[in-house]
Amino acid sequence: MAMAAAQPEGPLRRAALRVLPRRRETLDARLYMLVNRLPHPPSGDEYIELLSDLGKGAGWVTASAWLAIRDGARGRRAGLAATAAMFASVALVQGPLKQVFRRRRPFKRRLAIVVGREPVDSSFPSGHTAGSFAAATALAAFYPAERPLLLLFAGAVGASRVYLGHHFPSDVLVGAVIGSAIGGASARLAALPPRLRQPADLLPAAEAPSPRRHRPRPVRRPLHTVPYGGRSFVESEEA
Repeated sequence: MAMAAAQPEGPLRRAALRVLPRRRETLDARLYMLVNRLPHPPSGDEYIELLSDLGKGAGWVTASAWLAIRDGARGRRAGLAATAAMFASVALVQGPLKQVFRRRRPFKRRLAIVVGREPVDSSFPSGHTAGSFAAATALAAFYPAERPLLLLFAGAVGASRVYLGHHFPSDVLVGAVIGSAIGGASARLAALPPRLRQPADLLPAAEAPSPRRHRPRPVRRPLHTVPYGGRSFVESEEA
């Protein structure tokens, strides 16, 4: 693990940046500085960096695989939905969205503590947060009782991105919204019965609905009595 601080040019600029957050910085930047300037003990940074790395994908994929093995059909659907949602969210954020929104990293223009390698791509939105909330939302749809714990873990991943100096709070917030939307859609798709997930023309011929043949029902006429040899018989006629 490496820890570095973005160094402004010259002592006068360094002193000015220490004052600017209180006067001229946006609320987003002030929140960033508030979280980023919390105490950074070496052991604490290691655990928080590990949390951030697990939220990037390895932790969610491992949890999905464990559920698929231990919880039968529900676990397989939940794991598939969570993994698909996570990769889709990360691909969307790291691809087109960061190409469109080219926001500079928060440590580029201010004093900040940066734990780990300094990212060089766009800051907006947070890919770690989007992937974590996508997986957490998908899993929570199948395990409602675990929803608070899942969302708490995803939120901790997002907060770690600010604490480690890599993202503004708004990057994390938008990433959470994107991930939650994709995770919810993935869970609804995975919860559909197999018949509803397949086009009608791909169903096997044996499973395809066959037209019912309407057979005419026999029309029963009223009963009547027929005299025969001094006796009476009851006769029913059908059409």
